[in-house]
Amino acid sequence: MKKIILSVFSFLALGNASFAQFESSSFCNTGHGGATTFATDYQATGINPANLGWDWKFAKKKFAMGYMEVTSSIYSDALSKSELRGAAADFMGSGSQFTQQQKKDAARNFAESGFTFNANVGSFGAALTTKAAGGFAFRINDNFQAYCKMGTTTADLLFLGRTSSVFDSLVIYNSVTGDTSQIKNYENMSPDSIKMVLSGYTNAPKLLSKLLNGTEMTFTWTREYNFSYGRKIFGDSTFAMFGGIGLKYVQGLALVNVKSENEQLSGYSSITPAFDIDYGTAAAQANEVRQSGVIPKPVGKGYGLDFGLNVIIANKLKIGAALINAGSIKWDGNVYTVKDTFMYSTTNAGLQNYNIFGQMKDILGKNGLLKVEGQQTITTKLPGVFRTGASIELGKYAELGVDCIFPLDGDNPDVVGQIKKPLIGFGGDLKPVKWLKLQAGFITGGNYKYSVPIGIIIVAKDGTYECGVASRDAITFFTQNGPTLSLSTGFLRFRF
Repeated sequence: MKKIILSVFSFLALGNASFAQFESSSFCNTGHGGATTFATDYQATGINPANLGWDWKFAKKKFAMGYMEVTSSIYSDALSKSELRGAAADFMGSGSQFTQQQKKDAARNFAESGFTFNANVGSFGAALTTKAAGGFAFRINDNFQAYCKMGTTTADLLFLGRTSSVFDSLVIYNSVTGDTSQIKNYENMSPDSIKMVLSGYTNAPKLLSKLLNGTEMTFTWTREYNFSYGRKIFGDSTFAMFGGIGLKYVQGLALVNVKSENEQLSGYSSITPAFDIDYGTAAAQANEVRQSGVIPKPVGKGYGLDFGLNVIIANKLKIGAALINAGSIKWDGNVYTVKDTFMYSTTNAGLQNYNIFGQMKDILGKNGLLKVEGQQTITTKLPGVFRTGASIELGKYAELGVDCIFPLDGDNPDVVGQIKKPLIGFGGDLKPVKWLKLQAGFITGGNYKYSVPIGIIIVAKDGTYECGVASRDAITFFTQNGPTLSLSTGFLRFRF
Protein backbone atom coordinates (compact mmCIF):
# COMPACT_ATOMS: atom_id res chain seq x y z
CA MET A 1 0.00 0.00 0.00
CA LYS A 2 2.88 2.38 0.81
CA LYS A 3 4.32 1.94 -2.70
CA ILE A 4 0.91 2.60 -4.24
CA ILE A 5 0.51 5.82 -2.24
CA LEU A 6 3.94 7.09 -3.20
CA SER A 7 3.51 6.10 -6.86
CA VAL A 8 0.19 7.94 -7.07
CA PHE A 9 1.76 10.97 -5.34
CA SER A 10 4.74 10.98 -7.67
CA PHE A 11 2.59 10.73 -10.80
CA LEU A 12 0.30 13.54 -9.67
CA ALA A 13 3.16 15.74 -8.63
CA LEU A 14 4.35 16.64 -12.11
CA GLY A 15 4.73 20.27 -13.15
CA ASN A 16 6.12 23.73 -12.56
CA ALA A 17 5.46 25.89 -9.51
CA SER A 18 4.75 29.04 -11.52
CA PHE A 19 1.93 27.26 -13.34
CA ALA A 20 0.42 25.95 -10.10
CA GLN A 21 0.02 29.43 -8.67
CA PHE A 22 -1.45 30.57 -11.99
CA GLU A 23 -4.60 28.49 -12.29
CA SER A 24 -4.47 25.86 -9.52
CA SER A 25 -6.27 22.54 -10.11
CA SER A 26 -8.79 23.99 -12.53
CA PHE A 27 -9.08 22.36 -15.93
CA CYS A 28 -11.50 25.13 -16.91
CA ASN A 29 -8.72 27.73 -16.63
CA THR A 30 -5.56 25.88 -17.69
CA GLY A 31 -5.96 26.38 -21.44
CA HIS A 32 -6.44 30.13 -21.76
CA GLY A 33 -3.49 31.54 -19.83
CA GLY A 34 -5.45 33.41 -17.18
CA ALA A 35 -7.60 32.82 -14.10
CA THR A 36 -7.99 35.95 -11.94
CA THR A 37 -11.13 37.12 -13.76
CA PHE A 38 -12.04 33.78 -15.38
CA ALA A 39 -12.41 31.41 -12.41
CA THR A 40 -15.93 30.89 -11.03
CA ASP A 41 -17.72 29.10 -8.16
CA TYR A 42 -15.44 26.76 -6.12
CA GLN A 43 -12.66 27.07 -8.71
CA ALA A 44 -12.23 30.69 -7.60
CA THR A 45 -10.90 29.56 -4.19
CA GLY A 46 -7.18 30.19 -4.02
CA ILE A 47 -7.39 32.47 -7.08
CA ASN A 48 -9.81 35.32 -6.35
CA PRO A 49 -12.60 34.81 -3.78
CA ALA A 50 -14.33 38.00 -4.95
CA ASN A 51 -15.51 36.08 -8.02
CA LEU A 52 -17.92 34.16 -5.77
CA GLY A 53 -20.18 37.22 -5.71
CA TRP A 54 -20.91 37.07 -9.44
CA ASP A 55 -24.19 35.96 -10.93
CA TRP A 56 -23.74 32.68 -12.78
CA LYS A 57 -24.07 32.54 -16.55
CA PHE A 58 -26.29 29.47 -16.34
CA ALA A 59 -29.84 30.52 -15.41
CA LYS A 60 -31.43 28.95 -12.32
CA LYS A 61 -28.25 27.06 -11.38
CA LYS A 62 -26.95 28.13 -7.98
CA PHE A 63 -24.99 25.11 -6.73
CA ALA A 64 -21.82 23.60 -8.19
CA MET A 65 -19.67 20.68 -7.16
CA GLY A 66 -16.72 18.75 -8.56
CA TYR A 67 -14.39 15.87 -7.81
CA MET A 68 -10.82 14.91 -8.70
CA GLU A 69 -9.75 17.82 -10.87
CA VAL A 70 -6.04 17.37 -11.60
CA THR A 71 -3.58 19.74 -13.25
CA SER A 72 0.00 18.52 -13.60
CA SER A 73 3.16 18.75 -15.68
CA ILE A 74 6.86 17.97 -15.64
CA TYR A 75 9.69 19.89 -17.27
CA SER A 76 13.38 19.14 -17.66
CA ASP A 77 16.04 20.86 -19.74
CA ALA A 78 18.21 17.76 -19.19
CA LEU A 79 16.00 15.20 -20.95
CA SER A 80 14.55 14.72 -24.40
CA LYS A 81 10.86 14.03 -24.84
CA SER A 82 11.36 10.26 -25.00
CA GLU A 83 13.58 10.32 -21.90
CA LEU A 84 11.01 12.42 -20.06
CA ARG A 85 8.33 9.87 -20.88
CA GLY A 86 10.60 7.24 -19.35
CA ALA A 87 10.93 9.40 -16.24
CA ALA A 88 7.13 9.63 -16.04
CA ALA A 89 7.02 5.82 -16.06
CA ASP A 90 9.41 5.86 -13.09
CA PHE A 91 7.08 8.24 -11.25
CA MET A 92 4.21 5.81 -11.85
CA GLY A 93 6.23 2.97 -10.37
CA SER A 94 6.29 1.08 -13.66
CA GLY A 95 9.84 1.97 -14.67
CA SER A 96 12.59 -0.65 -14.36
CA GLN A 97 15.64 -0.14 -12.14
CA PHE A 98 18.62 1.58 -13.72
CA THR A 99 21.56 -0.42 -14.98
CA GLN A 100 24.99 0.94 -14.11
CA GLN A 101 25.24 2.54 -17.54
CA GLN A 102 21.82 4.17 -17.13
CA LYS A 103 22.96 5.55 -13.78
CA LYS A 104 25.99 7.08 -15.47
CA ASP A 105 23.78 8.53 -18.20
CA ALA A 106 21.40 10.00 -15.62
CA ALA A 107 24.28 11.54 -13.69
CA ARG A 108 25.64 13.06 -16.90
CA ASN A 109 22.20 14.36 -17.95
CA PHE A 110 21.53 16.06 -14.64
CA ALA A 111 25.00 17.53 -14.12
CA GLU A 112 24.48 21.30 -13.82
CA SER A 113 20.85 20.79 -14.83
CA GLY A 114 17.69 19.17 -13.51
CA PHE A 115 13.93 19.34 -13.56
CA THR A 116 10.84 20.88 -11.97
CA PHE A 117 7.48 19.33 -11.29
CA ASN A 118 4.31 20.11 -9.44
CA ALA A 119 0.62 19.38 -9.41
CA ASN A 120 -2.62 20.54 -7.93
CA VAL A 121 -5.26 17.97 -7.10
CA GLY A 122 -8.72 19.23 -6.21
CA SER A 123 -10.30 16.17 -4.60
CA PHE A 124 -13.58 17.96 -3.81
CA GLY A 125 -15.15 21.36 -4.27
CA ALA A 126 -18.60 22.87 -3.81
CA ALA A 127 -20.11 26.34 -4.09
CA LEU A 128 -23.49 27.97 -3.43
CA THR A 129 -24.54 31.39 -4.70
CA THR A 130 -27.45 33.31 -3.18
CA LYS A 131 -28.87 36.60 -4.39
CA ALA A 132 -29.08 38.15 -0.94
CA ALA A 133 -26.03 36.80 0.90
CA GLY A 134 -23.50 36.28 -1.89
CA GLY A 135 -21.44 33.19 -2.72
CA PHE A 136 -19.93 30.50 -0.48
CA ALA A 137 -17.37 27.90 -1.51
CA PHE A 138 -15.38 25.06 0.04
CA ARG A 139 -12.55 23.11 -1.52
CA ILE A 140 -10.00 20.45 -0.57
CA ASN A 141 -6.83 20.84 -2.58
CA ASP A 142 -3.45 19.05 -2.52
CA ASN A 143 -0.49 21.09 -3.73
CA PHE A 144 2.79 19.48 -4.81
CA GLN A 145 5.96 21.26 -5.83
CA ALA A 146 9.51 20.11 -6.44
CA TYR A 147 12.63 21.52 -8.00
CA CYS A 148 15.98 19.78 -8.28
CA LYS A 149 19.19 21.10 -9.79
CA MET A 150 22.39 19.13 -9.25
CA GLY A 151 26.03 20.04 -9.43
CA THR A 152 28.27 17.69 -11.40
CA THR A 153 29.63 15.89 -8.34
CA THR A 154 26.19 15.75 -6.71
CA ALA A 155 24.65 14.01 -9.71
CA ASP A 156 27.48 11.49 -9.78
CA LEU A 157 27.13 10.84 -6.03
CA LEU A 158 23.34 10.59 -5.97
CA PHE A 159 22.93 8.24 -8.91
CA LEU A 160 26.08 6.09 -8.54
CA GLY A 161 26.20 5.94 -4.74
CA ARG A 162 29.00 3.72 -3.45
CA THR A 163 30.54 3.35 -6.93
CA SER A 164 30.71 7.13 -7.45
CA SER A 165 34.01 8.65 -8.56
CA VAL A 166 33.97 10.51 -5.22
CA PHE A 167 35.30 7.28 -3.68
CA ASP A 168 38.76 6.11 -4.66
CA SER A 169 38.41 2.66 -3.04
CA LEU A 170 35.76 -0.05 -2.75
CA VAL A 171 35.02 -2.82 -0.28
CA ILE A 172 33.84 -5.95 -2.09
CA TYR A 173 32.41 -9.24 -0.88
CA ASN A 174 33.08 -12.55 -2.60
CA SER A 175 30.03 -14.72 -2.07
CA VAL A 176 31.93 -17.83 -3.17
CA THR A 177 34.79 -17.55 -0.69
CA GLY A 178 32.98 -15.45 1.89
CA ASP A 179 35.90 -13.01 2.00
CA THR A 180 35.91 -9.23 1.87
CA SER A 181 38.68 -7.22 0.28
CA GLN A 182 39.57 -3.68 -0.75
CA ILE A 183 40.20 -2.61 -4.32
CA LYS A 184 40.70 0.62 -6.22
CA ASN A 185 37.58 2.13 -7.76
CA TYR A 186 37.74 1.98 -11.55
CA GLU A 187 35.66 2.74 -14.62
CA ASN A 188 33.69 0.16 -16.60
CA MET A 189 33.17 -2.35 -13.81
CA SER A 190 31.26 -5.43 -14.95
CA PRO A 191 27.72 -5.97 -13.59
CA ASP A 192 28.94 -8.98 -11.62
CA SER A 193 31.68 -6.91 -9.98
CA ILE A 194 29.25 -4.11 -9.13
CA LYS A 195 27.01 -6.60 -7.30
CA MET A 196 29.98 -7.48 -5.08
CA VAL A 197 30.55 -3.89 -3.88
CA LEU A 198 29.57 -3.37 -0.23
CA SER A 199 30.73 0.22 0.18
CA GLY A 200 32.84 2.98 -1.27
CA TYR A 201 35.30 5.10 0.70
CA THR A 202 37.86 7.78 0.08
CA ASN A 203 41.28 8.47 1.54
CA ALA A 204 40.85 12.19 0.86
CA PRO A 205 37.43 13.10 2.33
CA LYS A 206 35.76 16.40 1.50
CA LEU A 207 32.97 18.35 3.18
CA LEU A 208 29.45 17.78 1.83
CA SER A 209 29.18 21.52 1.19
CA LYS A 210 32.01 21.22 -1.33
CA LEU A 211 30.75 18.00 -2.93
CA LEU A 212 27.20 19.37 -3.24
CA ASN A 213 28.18 22.85 -4.39
CA GLY A 214 25.76 24.19 -7.01
CA THR A 215 22.94 21.93 -5.87
CA GLU A 216 19.40 22.96 -4.92
CA MET A 217 16.61 20.56 -3.97
CA THR A 218 13.15 21.69 -2.84
CA PHE A 219 9.99 19.70 -2.32
CA THR A 220 6.64 20.47 -0.65
CA TRP A 221 3.35 18.64 -0.30
CA THR A 222 0.50 20.46 1.44
CA ARG A 223 -3.22 19.85 1.73
CA GLU A 224 -5.52 22.82 2.20
CA TYR A 225 -9.14 23.08 3.30
CA ASN A 226 -10.33 26.40 1.92
CA PHE A 227 -13.58 28.13 2.86
CA SER A 228 -14.20 31.28 0.82
CA TYR A 229 -16.88 33.93 0.64
CA GLY A 230 -17.60 36.70 -1.87
CA ARG A 231 -20.37 39.17 -2.59
CA LYS A 232 -21.28 42.41 -4.34
CA ILE A 233 -20.23 45.46 -2.33
CA PHE A 234 -22.16 48.00 -4.41
CA GLY A 235 -23.15 48.82 -7.96
CA ASP A 236 -25.47 48.02 -10.82
CA SER A 237 -25.23 46.78 -14.41
CA THR A 238 -23.11 49.82 -15.36
CA PHE A 239 -20.47 49.44 -12.65
CA ALA A 240 -20.29 46.96 -9.78
CA MET A 241 -17.62 46.13 -7.21
CA PHE A 242 -17.19 42.77 -5.51
CA GLY A 243 -15.08 41.63 -2.57
CA GLY A 244 -14.12 38.27 -1.11
CA ILE A 245 -12.09 36.51 1.54
CA GLY A 246 -10.80 32.97 1.93
CA LEU A 247 -9.67 31.17 5.08
CA LYS A 248 -7.63 28.00 4.68
CA TYR A 249 -6.42 25.36 7.10
CA VAL A 250 -3.22 23.84 5.73
CA GLN A 251 -1.74 20.45 6.55
CA GLY A 252 1.92 19.87 5.78
CA LEU A 253 2.87 16.42 4.51
CA ALA A 254 6.34 16.99 3.11
CA LEU A 255 9.00 19.69 3.18
CA VAL A 256 12.55 19.46 1.84
CA ASN A 257 14.82 22.45 1.29
CA VAL A 258 18.51 21.65 0.68
CA LYS A 259 20.99 24.01 -0.93
CA SER A 260 24.76 24.35 -1.25
CA GLU A 261 25.93 27.66 -2.67
CA ASN A 262 29.47 29.05 -2.54
CA GLU A 263 30.34 25.88 -0.60
CA GLN A 264 27.88 26.80 2.17
CA LEU A 265 25.43 23.97 2.91
CA SER A 266 22.00 24.50 4.44
CA GLY A 267 18.95 22.29 4.56
CA TYR A 268 16.01 20.94 6.51
CA SER A 269 13.17 18.49 6.04
CA SER A 270 9.88 17.34 7.54
CA ILE A 271 8.29 14.37 5.77
CA THR A 272 5.19 12.28 6.47
CA PRO A 273 6.03 8.82 7.85
CA ALA A 274 4.25 7.30 4.82
CA PHE A 275 7.62 7.67 3.05
CA ASP A 276 9.03 5.12 5.51
CA ILE A 277 12.33 6.90 6.19
CA ASP A 278 14.46 5.44 8.97
CA TYR A 279 16.52 8.31 10.43
CA GLY A 280 18.50 6.07 12.78
CA THR A 281 19.87 7.66 15.95
CA ALA A 282 18.90 11.18 14.77
CA ALA A 283 15.24 10.30 15.47
CA ALA A 284 15.90 10.54 19.22
CA GLN A 285 16.38 14.31 18.84
CA ALA A 286 13.18 14.92 16.84
CA ASN A 287 9.45 14.71 17.50
CA GLU A 288 9.04 11.39 15.69
CA VAL A 289 5.67 10.81 13.99
CA ARG A 290 4.66 7.27 13.11
CA GLN A 291 2.30 6.20 10.34
CA SER A 292 -1.12 4.81 11.26
CA GLY A 293 -3.53 3.68 8.54
CA VAL A 294 -3.12 4.05 4.78
CA ILE A 295 -3.69 7.81 4.55
CA PRO A 296 -0.37 9.75 4.88
CA LYS A 297 -0.15 11.42 8.29
CA PRO A 298 0.54 15.19 8.38
CA VAL A 299 3.71 16.52 10.04
CA GLY A 300 2.77 20.21 10.02
CA LYS A 301 -0.18 22.57 10.16
CA GLY A 302 -0.92 26.23 9.56
CA TYR A 303 -3.38 28.81 8.30
CA GLY A 304 -3.64 31.11 5.33
CA LEU A 305 -5.78 33.98 4.10
CA ASP A 306 -6.86 35.09 0.62
CA PHE A 307 -8.31 38.52 -0.19
CA GLY A 308 -9.87 39.62 -3.46
CA LEU A 309 -11.53 42.56 -5.19
CA ASN A 310 -12.93 43.01 -8.68
CA VAL A 311 -15.17 45.26 -10.70
CA ILE A 312 -17.46 44.56 -13.65
CA ILE A 313 -18.11 47.38 -16.11
CA ALA A 314 -21.11 47.27 -18.45
CA ASN A 315 -21.49 43.53 -17.70
CA LYS A 316 -18.56 42.88 -20.06
CA LEU A 317 -15.23 44.17 -18.74
CA LYS A 318 -13.85 42.52 -15.57
CA ILE A 319 -10.87 43.85 -13.65
CA GLY A 320 -9.65 41.97 -10.57
CA ALA A 321 -6.89 41.75 -7.98
CA ALA A 322 -6.15 39.32 -5.17
CA LEU A 323 -3.66 38.67 -2.38
CA ILE A 324 -3.22 34.91 -2.03
CA ASN A 325 -1.54 32.75 0.62
CA ALA A 326 -0.90 35.16 3.48
CA GLY A 327 0.11 32.75 6.23
CA SER A 328 2.54 30.11 7.42
CA ILE A 329 2.96 26.45 8.38
CA LYS A 330 4.53 25.14 11.57
CA TRP A 331 6.27 21.84 10.91
CA ASP A 332 6.54 19.90 14.17
CA GLY A 333 6.93 16.26 13.14
CA ASN A 334 9.97 14.42 11.73
CA VAL A 335 11.90 17.69 11.53
CA TYR A 336 15.59 17.37 10.62
CA THR A 337 18.37 19.72 9.58
CA VAL A 338 21.28 18.81 7.33
CA LYS A 339 24.78 18.74 8.83
CA ASP A 340 27.91 19.69 6.91
CA THR A 341 30.23 16.77 7.55
CA PHE A 342 33.09 15.05 5.77
CA MET A 343 32.07 12.35 3.29
CA TYR A 344 34.27 9.36 4.11
CA SER A 345 32.23 6.43 2.84
CA THR A 346 28.77 5.11 2.02
CA THR A 347 26.99 1.80 1.59
CA ASN A 348 24.21 3.47 -0.40
CA ALA A 349 23.70 2.00 -3.88
CA GLY A 350 22.47 5.30 -5.35
CA LEU A 351 19.17 6.26 -6.95
CA GLN A 352 17.50 3.50 -8.93
CA ASN A 353 15.45 5.67 -11.31
CA TYR A 354 14.39 9.27 -11.97
CA ASN A 355 11.83 9.29 -9.15
CA ILE A 356 14.21 11.18 -6.88
CA PHE A 357 11.67 12.36 -4.33
CA GLY A 358 10.19 8.88 -4.01
CA GLN A 359 13.63 7.72 -2.81
CA MET A 360 14.18 10.26 -0.03
CA LYS A 361 15.25 7.51 2.38
CA ASP A 362 18.36 7.07 0.21
CA ILE A 363 19.12 10.76 0.63
CA LEU A 364 18.02 11.61 4.20
CA GLY A 365 17.78 8.20 5.92
CA LYS A 366 20.35 6.66 8.28
CA ASN A 367 22.22 5.16 5.31
CA GLY A 368 21.51 8.15 3.07
CA LEU A 369 24.03 10.43 1.43
CA LEU A 370 23.18 13.41 3.66
CA LYS A 371 23.72 13.51 7.42
CA VAL A 372 20.89 14.95 9.51
CA GLU A 373 20.12 15.82 13.12
CA GLY A 374 16.71 16.08 14.74
CA GLN A 375 14.93 19.35 15.51
CA GLN A 376 11.61 20.16 17.22
CA THR A 377 9.96 22.67 14.87
CA ILE A 378 10.44 24.73 11.72
CA THR A 379 8.06 27.48 10.56
CA THR A 380 7.82 28.41 6.89
CA LYS A 381 5.77 31.05 5.11
CA LEU A 382 3.23 30.07 2.49
CA PRO A 383 4.28 31.07 -1.06
CA GLY A 384 2.26 34.28 -1.19
CA VAL A 385 1.47 36.08 -4.44
CA PHE A 386 -0.32 39.20 -5.59
CA ARG A 387 -2.28 38.65 -8.74
CA THR A 388 -4.15 41.04 -11.01
CA GLY A 389 -5.97 40.54 -14.27
CA ALA A 390 -8.64 41.71 -16.66
CA SER A 391 -10.90 40.14 -19.27
CA ILE A 392 -13.57 41.26 -21.67
CA GLU A 393 -16.49 39.39 -23.17
CA LEU A 394 -16.90 39.74 -26.94
CA GLY A 395 -20.56 38.92 -27.39
CA LYS A 396 -21.66 35.42 -26.51
CA TYR A 397 -18.86 33.67 -28.35
CA ALA A 398 -15.53 34.78 -26.88
CA GLU A 399 -13.75 36.17 -23.83
CA LEU A 400 -10.16 37.49 -23.86
CA GLY A 401 -8.01 38.35 -20.89
CA VAL A 402 -4.61 38.97 -19.32
CA ASP A 403 -3.17 37.91 -15.95
CA CYS A 404 -0.12 39.01 -13.94
CA ILE A 405 1.27 37.32 -10.82
CA PHE A 406 3.90 38.87 -8.54
CA PRO A 407 5.71 36.89 -5.82
CA LEU A 408 5.60 38.40 -2.33
CA ASP A 409 8.83 36.71 -1.21
CA GLY A 410 10.63 35.94 -4.44
CA ASP A 411 14.08 36.50 -2.90
CA ASN A 412 13.44 34.52 0.28
CA PRO A 413 15.11 31.07 -0.03
CA ASP A 414 13.03 29.70 2.87
CA VAL A 415 9.71 30.18 1.05
CA VAL A 416 9.62 26.84 -0.74
CA GLY A 417 7.53 26.78 -3.91
CA GLN A 418 7.68 30.52 -4.52
CA ILE A 419 8.04 31.81 -8.05
CA LYS A 420 11.20 33.88 -8.51
CA LYS A 421 9.99 36.37 -11.10
CA PRO A 422 6.64 37.92 -12.10
CA LEU A 423 4.53 35.82 -14.44
CA ILE A 424 2.36 37.13 -17.27
CA GLY A 425 -0.23 35.27 -19.27
CA PHE A 426 -2.90 36.15 -21.78
CA GLY A 427 -5.41 34.27 -23.89
CA GLY A 428 -9.07 33.48 -24.01
CA ASP A 429 -12.05 31.29 -24.72
CA LEU A 430 -13.83 30.75 -28.01
CA LYS A 431 -17.38 29.35 -27.86
CA PRO A 432 -18.46 28.46 -31.40
CA VAL A 433 -21.50 26.61 -30.04
CA LYS A 434 -23.05 26.64 -26.58
CA TRP A 435 -21.77 23.15 -25.66
CA LEU A 436 -18.12 23.69 -26.72
CA LYS A 437 -15.38 25.97 -25.40
CA LEU A 438 -11.94 26.14 -27.06
CA GLN A 439 -9.00 27.72 -25.22
CA ALA A 440 -5.56 29.04 -26.11
CA GLY A 441 -3.04 31.41 -24.56
CA PHE A 442 0.57 32.40 -23.91
CA ILE A 443 2.50 32.45 -20.61
CA THR A 444 5.95 33.79 -19.79
CA GLY A 445 7.96 34.54 -16.67
CA GLY A 446 7.78 32.90 -13.26
CA ASN A 447 10.19 29.96 -13.07
CA TYR A 448 9.75 29.28 -16.78
CA LYS A 449 10.67 30.65 -20.20
CA TYR A 450 7.34 30.57 -22.02
CA SER A 451 4.50 28.20 -22.86
CA VAL A 452 1.43 27.99 -25.08
CA PRO A 453 -1.50 26.46 -23.16
CA ILE A 454 -4.50 24.97 -24.97
CA GLY A 455 -7.73 23.32 -23.83
CA ILE A 456 -11.12 21.99 -24.81
CA ILE A 457 -14.19 22.07 -22.55
CA ILE A 458 -17.51 20.28 -23.12
CA VAL A 459 -20.63 21.81 -21.53
CA ALA A 460 -23.78 19.67 -21.51
CA LYS A 461 -27.41 20.34 -20.60
CA ASP A 462 -27.08 24.11 -20.21
CA GLY A 463 -24.19 23.83 -17.77
CA THR A 464 -25.44 20.91 -15.69
CA TYR A 465 -22.37 18.87 -16.59
CA GLU A 466 -18.90 20.03 -17.61
CA CYS A 467 -15.72 18.16 -18.49
CA GLY A 468 -12.50 18.87 -20.31
CA VAL A 469 -8.82 18.36 -20.94
CA ALA A 470 -6.01 20.87 -21.36
CA SER A 471 -2.25 21.16 -21.67
CA ARG A 472 -0.03 23.81 -20.13
CA ASP A 473 2.25 23.79 -23.17
CA ALA A 474 1.31 22.83 -26.73
CA ILE A 475 4.91 23.47 -27.85
CA THR A 476 5.83 20.08 -26.44
CA PHE A 477 3.89 18.39 -29.23
CA PHE A 478 6.32 19.82 -31.80
CA THR A 479 9.74 19.73 -30.13
CA GLN A 480 12.07 17.06 -28.79
CA ASN A 481 14.31 19.13 -26.53
CA GLY A 482 13.36 20.98 -23.34
CA PRO A 483 9.91 19.39 -23.31
CA THR A 484 7.03 19.86 -20.87
CA LEU A 485 4.68 16.94 -20.34
CA SER A 486 1.41 18.39 -19.11
CA LEU A 487 -2.19 17.34 -18.56
CA SER A 488 -5.16 19.00 -16.90
CA THR A 489 -8.37 17.00 -16.55
CA GLY A 490 -11.79 17.17 -14.99
CA PHE A 491 -14.68 14.82 -15.67
CA LEU A 492 -16.90 15.18 -12.59
CA ARG A 493 -18.09 18.82 -12.48
CA PHE A 494 -21.80 19.50 -12.00
CA ARG A 495 -24.19 22.43 -11.54
CA PHE A 496 -27.76 22.40 -10.23
